[in-house]
Amino acid sequence: MKPAYYKTYGKNRSLRLKGFDYSTDRAYFLTLCVKEETPLLQGALANDVAKCLKQLREKYLFKIYVYCIMPDHVHLLLAPGDSGLTVSEIIQRFKSLTARSYNSNGGQGKLWQRYFYDHIVRKEEDLNRIALYILENPVRKGLAGYWEDWPYSETLDPIE
Repeated sequence: MKPAYYKTYGKNRSLRLKGFDYSTDRAYFLTLCVKEETPLLQGALANDVAKCLKQLREKYLFKIYVYCIMPDHVHLLLAPGDSGLTVSEIIQRFKSLTARSYNSNGGQGKLWQRYFYDHIVRKEEDLNRIALYILENPVRKGLAGYWEDWPYSETLDPIE
């Protein structure tokens, strides 16, 4: 049997759209995966990740409509707002801050995969539908009966 083929990207290849301004104040649906999809984001570390996300939001004034921290990945629905940062710069700061927290609390090695996935939310798409999709992730994975029961999800900024 032939092994599964997985597309990989070289260090110089970007997953972002060429020529698109990722600092525009529009919504982005993002997924960040833990290195090797290891289920590390639980308990104290999941709480630290949420705390880091909120600290960065307050410091740089970007919007977080909703987030969900799963054991092996994080979903975000955010907008750069008045931060002056691109989405990549926001995520770079987030990964750096959370990796420092992870390593200072006994973690070893890298916490995050190199890349993250983004979807630029288009005008015709329903932000509420995407937000609900993010919040219901733990229910779909069998980790909670209702999204309200999952301790690592939150809506922070109102959807306009």
